[in-house]
Amino acid sequence: MGEGSRLRAKTANFFVAWVQRRRYYAIIAAALIVVTVGLLFFARSLSDYGKNLSLNLGADLIGTIVVLFLIAPFLTKADRLNEAVLDRFNHRAFIRQAAGARHQIKIMELWTDLLQGGYQDEFLAALKEVLSRKVEVRILLLDPDARAAEQRADDLLQQTDVVDNILDNLRVLNEFKRDLPEHMRKYLDVRTYKALPPVQMYRVDDHVIVSFYPVNMTSWNAAQYQTSPQAQLGQFVGTKFDELWDARSTRWLDQFWSLTLEDEQGERYETRFVTDDEQIYVSGRKIVERNLRSGIDGMPVWIVNGNSKGEVHRSRRYLLTPLDQTSADLAVAIDHFNRKYGDTHQDVILKVTASPE
Repeated sequence: MGEGSRLRAKTANFFVAWVQRRRYYAIIAAALIVVTVGLLFFARSLSDYGKNLSLNLGADLIGTIVVLFLIAPFLTKADRLNEAVLDRFNHRAFIRQAAGARHQIKIMELWTDLLQGGYQDEFLAALKEVLSRKVEVRILLLDPDARAAEQRADDLLQQTDVVDNILDNLRVLNEFKRDLPEHMRKYLDVRTYKALPPVQMYRVDDHVIVSFYPVNMTSWNAAQYQTSPQAQLGQFVGTKFDELWDARSTRWLDQFWSLTLEDEQGERYETRFVTDDEQIYVSGRKIVERNLRSGIDGMPVWIVNGNSKGEVHRSRRYLLTPLDQTSADLAVAIDHFNRKYGDTHQDVILKVTASPE
């Protein structure tokens, strides 16, 4: 066999192998060619067939050239600009970006130092500006009572007080939301979640910044991945955000600061509360004042709670027990109240204990 014959055979084999690897595409292409030829054949009876065909083919060719040589390079460049790896989180850049938001801002974090130190005033001013423009702001922070807070503190070698940082964020957001006008307040939604997410997310419209939680380092000091909601990473973190946002264990900001108790007569009490592991303590002055005659010790109550889905749950029965000065739980409860609410607690403290019945 001559050199030319071997080359032709090799080319033919390569073409056959290429078609076999892409047989589905080849079948679709063949079907499209058949349909196109059929349409052209049936259109031959039209007047000025040749002119119309040339005109349409010419227009399609021009469109193809424009897409290939003008639009496609621009989109490719835009994609490259949108996908990037940053050394660390740029707080000032995000605040500027947030101030220009048109549709939405979403944050999923344990806590954020945008609400602390030198960033707080500037960030809150940016939030207030976009809320006045009816931009939806959703913030997810870790529940400081969740075990995940202890887990993250261990990751940071106990050198960062995770719980205090989260509490500080929640206090700032609670005061900020409380002081907003009603027409702006409805666009700000803050929730706390229980499970530690695999990533943090900061999103403004179609710009997303993602980071993972490294050991021995806060996430904003680690590498940041700039992406878009349409990219694979952007879709992943967007799904995680939505899952946590609507999880049954997720609570609204108001629910973190107060607990609703209901007595046997159906009267409800909004109280401050803290937890120590599974033990609940409530601030009970109003409860005591309304039950002076019957007494408080052993008083049955039920916890009425809701979740982010709007589901309202009435717990099993609990019993209230006042803590006196000799109680071993008193110092623990006072410490938790002072830490959570940021002031010296002077109120009556009641222990909420599950009823044995």
